[in-house]
Amino acid sequence: MTSPNTVSPPRSLTTMQPFFRELSVNRETAIALLEGLTSAQLSWRPAPERWGMADICAHLALMMDRYLPPIDESIRHGHADAAYSDRPFSGSVVSRLLVWSMEPPVRVRLRTPKGMQPRHVIDAEQALQLYHTSQNAFELRLERAAGLDLAHVRVCHPLFSPARLALGTVLAILLAHERRHLWQATAVRNDAAFPLRS
Repeated sequence: MTSPNTVSPPRSLTTMQPFFRELSVNRETAIALLEGLTSAQLSWRPAPERWGMADICAHLALMMDRYLPPIDESIRHGHADAAYSDRPFSGSVVSRLLVWSMEPPVRVRLRTPKGMQPRHVIDAEQALQLYHTSQNAFELRLERAAGLDLAHVRVCHPLFSPARLALGTVLAILLAHERRHLWQATAVRNDAAFPLRS
């Protein structure tokens, strides 16, 4: 039996809908770009120093792997602290700027951290599978975060530990980061030298 003093999370997923919508659009874009491609097409690079589609998939999966543990920890603490709210997340000016810096087309070029760079030799099919798995894992975290106060619950930044960002900001950054690299993958596929399916 629930104690009368127990705070329950809001049942509605309304506050999470913008994130679910963005994930759905990203997923549809990825399917349109990647479905039906051969291993050779996925592995193809416009130039030796530039990423191909398999590299992009591997990078997105690596980034999600790095972010999920601190996100999980913040979600656990949020529920334990009953940090609930049904207010939509808007974010601070700084957080909106961080998200904007990730959005395509690329305006601010950022150096990819060493641990987030795909391996030079990579199995294309495995990279694609890891990417799809990471999308599903992220969707699960959106479901678990439903009802939390996305502005109040904080996440330790996995690449810069002193920084603590609002959970809503981190979710928005990951979605924008994915859009950035799907935009990059679109440029790869539209390259005049992109190999035709044999």
